[in-house]
Amino acid sequence: MSMFNQVCRLVAILALAAIPSTVYGQAWHPFADPMEFDPDYQFFAPVDADYLEELSPRKRAHVGFFGAYDRGYTLVSRSNQEGGGGDFTWTNRYEVGFMNEKNSGWLFTARHMGGPNVYYQVGQPRINLYNANDAGDYLNPVFPSIDRNDPLTGERTYILADSLNVASFSSLELNKTWRMEPYRYGGILEPLVGLRYSNFQDYSINQEYSRSLFQITSPLPAATFLTETLTTADWRIDNRMFGGQLGARYFNHYGRWTLSAELRALAMGNWRREQQRYVTTTTQYSSASSGGTVAAQETSWPNYVVPKQTTSFVPGFEIRTEAAYQVTKYFDIRGGIDFVDLASNIRRATVNPGPVFGVAGNNSVQMLGFTFGLTLNR
Repeated sequence: MSMFNQVCRLVAILALAAIPSTVYGQAWHPFADPMEFDPDYQFFAPVDADYLEELSPRKRAHVGFFGAYDRGYTLVSRSNQEGGGGDFTWTNRYEVGFMNEKNSGWLFTARHMGGPNVYYQVGQPRINLYNANDAGDYLNPVFPSIDRNDPLTGERTYILADSLNVASFSSLELNKTWRMEPYRYGGILEPLVGLRYSNFQDYSINQEYSRSLFQITSPLPAATFLTETLTTADWRIDNRMFGGQLGARYFNHYGRWTLSAELRALAMGNWRREQQRYVTTTTQYSSASSGGTVAAQETSWPNYVVPKQTTSFVPGFEIRTEAAYQVTKYFDIRGGIDFVDLASNIRRATVNPGPVFGVAGNNSVQMLGFTFGLTLNR
């Protein structure tokens, strides 16, 4: 295990310090009518600070429908094959649910992280460096055109990519929740049990460029021709996970502040799907010198495909700690720390051009983020 993984987990453990060690048994009402509440819908009425101090913890805990949105800046661990460490990306998280007056409710959560997208890139000038007739159209590195100039360099250039940390993460949850009676100092515990679907997608790519005296035209003339070849190898792995989770949210009010901590333990099956591709694009020029024009181009697409599906078990947990400030009667702004640990059996890969793609291993994935968001009636 790398130092990065250990540091992320240490931060998560420290964040749990807000959850009390003693939990008292309470009565639950799992099948109460979800419409048995009577909100006044004055969500943006001003806050009466003196009135807040007089309310009991039970009265300050809202009932009815609620919603929340969080924007997170998340550090995502690299695969073991890339030497560990991590890279930042942005995350969006949504919550919708309700809690009725009989202390029973439902919670739906959705999350999407569209990165990180970290590559090592280098520009490779091509043999015929410039095409005066081109208007600067976009050059696709997998399906390059014969004669287009790159819009960034203004010349015919391949942008060779070698991935370092390219991934995405999506998650959907449906949870049954309960609200227990307040503790002595006003804290309230909300246990939950639910189902969760998550997909951690890992993508690896490696591109190489070479030149040679080679002919792809037919019939072959007596003269020799200078050619160039772009080789692209990529590997996509979808870690599609489905399973259950148990957890609880603990919160307490201090004036206009609400401090909360949340823990969810995950147990999911991972139905992985992998696909490897190997593509070569060869361009032939009209002479053996760099001054020749493009004579022909040949692309193999693809000549190596390996779809593969495997299954495994993924344990993990999620920790959130937040501080919310009450702006109006039912509207809060909040910030906090969010940590997701998929502890094992997440498959990630690195590739090299050629039929032998490199290595793939069973990794753990840590996602540690700082969040800022808005809540309504939470």
